[in-house]
Amino acid sequence: MRALPADPAWQFVVEGGSDMRLRVEESWLTTADGSVGTRGSVEEDGVESDPLTLAAGVYNEGQSLLEVPSWATLSDAPILPVGRRVLDLRDGVLWREAIGEDSAARIDSARFACLARPGVGVLVAEVTGRRVAASMVPPTIDAAKPAPAEASTEVTEVSPRRGGNVLRAMRTTKRPAPDASVNIVVRVAVHDAASRRRPARAEIDARLEEAWHTGPAGLLVEQRRAWGQRWERADVEVVGDPELTRVIRFGLFHLMASVPGRGAAAVGARGLTGRAYSGHVFWDADVFVLPFLAATDPPAARAMLEYRIRRLAAARRAAAAEGHTGARFPWESATDGSDVTPRAGLDEHGNEVPILTGRLEEHISADVAWAAWRFAAWGGRWAFLDGAGGDLVVDPARYWSSRVRLDEKGAAHIDGVIGPDEYHEDVDDNAFTNVMASWNLYRAAELCRRQRGPDAAGEADRLEQVADHLVTGYDPTTGLYEQFAGYKHLEPLLVAPLGTVPFAADVLLGRGRVARSQLIKQADALMLHHMVPDITAAASLAPNLDFYLPRTCHGSSLSPSIHAGLLARVGRVEEARSLLELAAHIDVDDLTGTTAGGLHVANFGGIWQALIHGFAGVVVSRPDDEVLRVEPRLPGEWKELRIRLSWHGRNLELRCQPSALHVSTDRPLVVEVAGTRVQVDPPGRWVS
Repeated sequence: MRALPADPAWQFVVEGGSDMRLRVEESWLTTADGSVGTRGSVEEDGVESDPLTLAAGVYNEGQSLLEVPSWATLSDAPILPVGRRVLDLRDGVLWREAIGEDSAARIDSARFACLARPGVGVLVAEVTGRRVAASMVPPTIDAAKPAPAEASTEVTEVSPRRGGNVLRAMRTTKRPAPDASVNIVVRVAVHDAASRRRPARAEIDARLEEAWHTGPAGLLVEQRRAWGQRWERADVEVVGDPELTRVIRFGLFHLMASVPGRGAAAVGARGLTGRAYSGHVFWDADVFVLPFLAATDPPAARAMLEYRIRRLAAARRAAAAEGHTGARFPWESATDGSDVTPRAGLDEHGNEVPILTGRLEEHISADVAWAAWRFAAWGGRWAFLDGAGGDLVVDPARYWSSRVRLDEKGAAHIDGVIGPDEYHEDVDDNAFTNVMASWNLYRAAELCRRQRGPDAAGEADRLEQVADHLVTGYDPTTGLYEQFAGYKHLEPLLVAPLGTVPFAADVLLGRGRVARSQLIKQADALMLHHMVPDITAAASLAPNLDFYLPRTCHGSSLSPSIHAGLLARVGRVEEARSLLELAAHIDVDDLTGTTAGGLHVANFGGIWQALIHGFAGVVVSRPDDEVLRVEPRLPGEWKELRIRLSWHGRNLELRCQPSALHVSTDRPLVVEVAGTRVQVDPPGRWVS
């Protein structure tokens, strides 16, 4: 097999493989193109292999992400040790070298999911010691030129009753060596998961034929070009810490591979890397994944919002069913936008416990509104908010305006909810929920005034009035937001005496005691500082960090990255770096013991946001704000933080140094650093 160039900053290497972590390795080594993902199982069809291919946004009758028959299996290959596998992050190719104990048999393979042709997968395998029948892309890819006459084609239809139809077409060829001891197997497979209509066989045949005649070498050229363009807009490098750079790139690779760039993108909590959470769409997608894509791949971010737009009718029906106006989005969404959250689950002792998030975790509606605004603000897209995107902001605000309870003094309350901290259920006036609802109401009022329709001004006034009267739990004497009404009276437990984060406090101490304590899974009062800093009380971030961080268990994978970014914002950069590294290793080291079910793709988005908003200090607020505000804050070990992204139609690279900032751009812009504004013309300049 052709040797890979030695570039450890762009490679994720797995040596050997132990039975204890095979499923974790499969998650790590997933190859995907946004539409179809294939876990990194070994090619042999043995008892240890669990080949799994998932079709994005297509769900079966049980509302789980559709599993497609594998295209990456060598059914007649000898069962060998796992060997050495290398996932090349630069071009998305998974290479493998496996040698039998007696060295008589060996498998060299390379596979990739074609980013330039979503749904097309390629495997080339060279097998020594036994004839085989099938797989994806050859080891010496440039030499793999299969003769069409030798090829065999297989077509399989996968047709769930709900959620679309998928056709899988696969073509394979074998090239025996003269001594018949070596077979080169080339496979090209096409999956159609992009449309909910039944794919036409002729369309699939045409796509397969075109890919087949392009050949593995040609497809690899396309692959490298497509991934090169992605990285040109999204790469991050921490100069001075190559290992951190590598694991950050690992996360960004999987983040980019999990979202299609067209249609309506349903992005599950584990992307296309595993079965966990059944591929359901949570707030993770809107709040953690979308911001990265808005800055690096706007069509993919727009596709994510299209998923919500097409399910507005379901959200409106959900609100109406509760006697409210507007739209109430589901906590867990799949095919049609109805809530698919399980109603019960098992605790650590095997006892059935109710799952209340589907009924009570209502902040999701404000999160969707925030995602729509964020997309518009990052790209300067008022047109999106003046069109279909505006409904994603206005309809949830209408829901909040009818959902609140007014007390005898005229204060508005939101009762009976769950915030991001899911250790405390059915609480009143959760700070995160109320502040996000308030923000949503203000932004919706602004859009109503822009639209100037019948009674637009009157509706804007009504929405603002509700926002003005929503209680937030903020105490100006302490600078703290109370997480929810009554939180300050709970048992004042701290994290440090209990163990090293991250840990699940509800498992350690029991659900009941944790619910009666101040221990939290992730800090709601800090999350609102991350998402809507423009409406939080001035200078309130630091005291809230001081109070809530010692009480935070980071029981959610979403927690460490957000706290890292906030710590950097207040200048506590070494603490921030420590939490960033924790976040970066959640899956790489399987810190939560859940990576076998798939990678935590939202965490990768959180890491990117920590780098952008915390360490680089980028501030984004409004679609009409044409000034890029940057205020870098770097740890001592970092020589430079380099970030590539797009902003308001400009392709940028930020080179942040401890005492200097360089901005590269392809169009003029104004950059503000520490209150000073500087004009930057192409190709760029040092601005501080």
